[in-house]
Amino acid sequence: MKNIEDILMKRGYPDKQAFSVANDLQEIDTTLQEALQRWLDQEEETDFLIAGFKLSELMCKFDMTYPAALLTMDWLIKEPELATKSINRGIK
Repeated sequence: MKNIEDILMKRGYPDKQAFSVANDLQEIDTTLQEALQRWLDQEEETDFLIAGFKLSELMCKFDMTYPAALLTMDWLIKEPELATKSINRGIK
């Protein structure tokens, strides 16, 4: 996990936020792990469509970083009803 935290800090995350996001990313759904690894290794941003939401659109609409959008997609996988309601209300 320290590796993820270090990468996040190098890419502009504050220390405490990097620690928290790194912990969350460790638990990301297996369907998203390959995309996360590509972003960590090469900063490549793979797009996904889950539950009618496109990752790139979430990033744009809510001004999310790629890791934040990945975690939102993870939420859509794990708790689709709750996540969908929150996104439709305009999560920030």
